[in-house]
Amino acid sequence: MQHQWLKWFNGYLVIILNGRRIERLINLAVQKGMQVWNITRYDEQRGKIAIRLEDFLQLKPLLKETGCRMRILSKHGFPFFLTRVRKRYAFFGGFILFIAMLFFLSHVIWSIEVVGNENISRQHVLEAAEKVGIEQGKFSFLLDDPDKIQARLMEQLPEASWIGFRMKGTKAQIRVVEKVIPDDKEVLSPRHLVAKKSAVIHNIFAEHGKPMVRPADFVRKGDILVSGFIGKEESPTAVAAKGIVEGEVWYETEVVIPIKQKQSVYLGEQHRNVFLVWGEKQFKIWGFGELTFKEYETREDTRVMRWRDKTFPLGWKLETLQSVDVFEKKISEAEALELAKETAKQDILTKMGNGGYIKEEKVLHHKQENDKVYIKMHIVAIEDIAVEAPITIEGE
Repeated sequence: MQHQWLKWFNGYLVIILNGRRIERLINLAVQKGMQVWNITRYDEQRGKIAIRLEDFLQLKPLLKETGCRMRILSKHGFPFFLTRVRKRYAFFGGFILFIAMLFFLSHVIWSIEVVGNENISRQHVLEAAEKVGIEQGKFSFLLDDPDKIQARLMEQLPEASWIGFRMKGTKAQIRVVEKVIPDDKEVLSPRHLVAKKSAVIHNIFAEHGKPMVRPADFVRKGDILVSGFIGKEESPTAVAAKGIVEGEVWYETEVVIPIKQKQSVYLGEQHRNVFLVWGEKQFKIWGFGELTFKEYETREDTRVMRWRDKTFPLGWKLETLQSVDVFEKKISEAEALELAKETAKQDILTKMGNGGYIKEEKVLHHKQENDKVYIKMHIVAIEDIAVEAPITIEGE
């Protein structure tokens, strides 16, 4: 392999020989120390050989001695490559410049990603990163070792328990693990927990304060559930009542579901429009072809230019029109009834908030009329009914 590489570096020629004494010519060349290889004989007067460029210059006297003629078939090697480069210097210069630019651009920090931070602001991390040499537009090979950068970032950000740094292509990633600082205990003003709606008490857990109700008691909106007064009745102490009071709440809801439901099926065909966005204005630059389908759904993806924490009004928007087949499907009364029940339950769950759940459900009435199903439901839900009510102490 090394021998072949040296032949290419020194340069060689493939030549066609003509004459009756080709064997004599080759023997004389070998005797004089010339390197000849890839010898091919076509017929009695024609053959082909490969010879080094430096030996080719000594071949002419032997051609004259043997009465043979030659013709250069092809040229190979570095010297001929340089000749082609000189003739096409603009092309090769541009190519080398392109490779150099590609190399340098691939080692530029184009963006800085900060992950893991919650209490430490991103801007604070970026300011610390800039102090240790991490900034957009800088070459990554000019940075210190990641270990040194991490140590210097730890000095700049003492509120972090650990900071990691690494390069992901052209993106610098800074990973922050914040110190867990215990929150100062909040000083709460005296208060009661009262009912926010009428209910039957299902369960009560009073963390602070005095429970005023028990399970199965009926309460109305505004009734005290957990009192903020504790201690002796003659001289009570006001505290901030805290706890959870679950109540059984009744809801009635009505839902209307159409029997005929519109459904869409994606067909696979799509059309893309590209817009140049400048502030509130947009200019179409791609997708002028005529649509080959009538029914479609639209998805939009808008991107704007950003530099550090600044957002510029210039960007682009990709609009994808996905062809669909829209048709009406008639569902049965039973399917419409189930859909209505699910809709009613989701509506109640939204009203009661987090932590609540449905205990019982009952359809009070339903009917089908004018291609619609009408349903009236009674729902029993368990939810936290306690809200805070401040205690006003006389004299304050």
